[in-house]
Amino acid sequence: MFLPANFWLLVLVFMLGGVQVAIEETLEDSFCAELVEPAQHGMAFGVLATVNGAGDFLSSVIVGLLWSAFGPTLAFGYSVLLFIAGAVLVARIR
Repeated sequence: MFLPANFWLLVLVFMLGGVQVAIEETLEDSFCAELVEPAQHGMAFGVLATVNGAGDFLSSVIVGLLWSAFGPTLAFGYSVLLFIAGAVLVARIR
């Protein structure tokens, strides 16, 4: 069986990515529940899922186009800028 030289690094990256997704989705749902009245939880979670789906699609298209046209450095740089902007916006919510 062939294993690439950086196989264990790849395993570590995927494990850390899985942990990050688990934490992010849990916190996102909790934060959403705190922002709205209990009677509106169903609508709020539906809107959250819709916005997440549309955002995931749009970001995948944009990053894919940037990757194809300019390479991975610009694509990852764009992702980092959006992450920072989102973190600042969330930090400003009281």
